[in-house]
Amino acid sequence: MRSQVRALSPRPGIIFGDANRLTLTPLDTHDVRLRQACAQLTRPQLRQRAQQLEIDALLDYVYGVNRKDLSDFSRHDQKPKTVGLSAPQVGIMKQITIVDLSIGRRGYHDIHVLLNPRLTWSSQTVVGRIEGCVNFETVWGETRRSRSIRIAALDRSGNEIEMKLSGWPATLMQHEIDHLHGHLFIDRLIDPRRAHLVTDSDFGDYRKAKSNEWEKVIDVSDQVVATKVPAP
Repeated sequence: MRSQVRALSPRPGIIFGDANRLTLTPLDTHDVRLRQACAQLTRPQLRQRAQQLEIDALLDYVYGVNRKDLSDFSRHDQKPKTVGLSAPQVGIMKQITIVDLSIGRRGYHDIHVLLNPRLTWSSQTVVGRIEGCVNFETVWGETRRSRSIRIAALDRSGNEIEMKLSGWPATLMQHEIDHLHGHLFIDRLIDPRRAHLVTDSDFGDYRKAKSNEWEKVIDVSDQVVATKVPAP
């Protein structure tokens, strides 16, 4: 899930730089990896330096700096590229996601690195939200998702954690979990035949507009796949 984002390199996926740094770029919309389910991580893997470097690279993509300690992200002045990023979006086929649970608020960040996240409960009440994605630079649209959820996951140290989320954080988390199972937000659109086409120059107007009044549309129905995320 994203704010306004542009790839920094025309080559998607992982680019190997020096021994201590990986540079990531979003996969193209039609890259088959976006439709593949990701492998779960084990605690022994988390003790490997290479795995921690991958997690650092994901943080680096979002914030432009490598940060292992998330405690002072609330004081970080740099605007993030996106409020959520899952590893397969940049070619890492593992169940890793980074989410900023302060979504919908201003003035601080609440960043979490979550591994193997899964829904353990979801409310029957659903809400409509406008979503976008770093892999679909000009496509936005309204989805329907559960208003509240509970999840279980590991942190990057291998500790088990549980969360209950409502509102925008719940929408964000469901969006990112979808990515880990090969599903995209376009699969959740209310009407994929009329997804919203939003260019960089349109974005200011789009943020002010009502979703049912946006006139620039695009048909993405031929890219939609039925969702089969495991039920809680």
